[in-house]
Amino acid sequence: MRIFTAATRKIRLVVAMATVGAGLTLPLATAASAATSTVSVGSNPYGVAVNPSTNTVYVANLSDNTVSVINGSTNEVTDTVSVGTVPTGVAVNSSTNTVYVTNYFDNTVSVINGSTNTVTSTISVGSYPYGVAVNPSTNTVYVTNFFYNSVSVINGSTNEVTDTVSVGNNPSGVAVNPSTNTVYIANLSDNTVSVINGSTNEVTDTVSVGNNPSGVAVNPSTNTVYIANLSDNTVSVINGSTNEV
Repeated sequence: MRIFTAATRKIRLVVAMATVGAGLTLPLATAASAATSTVSVGSNPYGVAVNPSTNTVYVANLSDNTVSVINGSTNEVTDTVSVGTVPTGVAVNSSTNTVYVTNYFDNTVSVINGSTNTVTSTISVGSYPYGVAVNPSTNTVYVTNFFYNSVSVINGSTNEVTDTVSVGNNPSGVAVNPSTNTVYIANLSDNTVSVINGSTNEVTDTVSVGNNPSGVAVNPSTNTVYIANLSDNTVSVINGSTNEV
């Protein structure tokens, strides 16, 4: 990923993704964990998410505006779903078997029914939606709007935006701890992480991390947050109880 300017965002996005091949490597379901399988998908696959309940994988193909649906048991593409323009982020609510895809150039989120692989709703959000995460406990979806410096909060039952939360500059990665109902946003150009209370949709803390934080992951069991710092070649580890690195 790169830091985009408004005038060159399309060119830079394509260049940044040009090194991504048109194949996805997945573990082969055998006793030999070192064995792998390569699954051919769409053009420039970027975002990926898994529904562990159905053993299904969803891949956002950035250049052909589709999502490839992969059977996790056979590693075969079983369907291809058309979505919006330049799909980037993917998240799954395994409780409702629903898939959410951010469409970067459409300013929308496509909602896919995991049982039928059809788009059931298209939700308008902020400018250049990038990352997406779901809290299955509250059926709430969080979308980072890269150039809008905000997070759209979506009610998963109604597919309506219920709130917009201001965060740092160029929010990219997002993750949720469903155990604490806390949302973590990596602000790429601020070198910070915004901590959002999922009950109030308020930023309760801002944590300084490394240079150009992009990816976020949470371990709910230990209440620990991991931040990938793009320009530092480091990972910041945040204590979710104290919000300290």
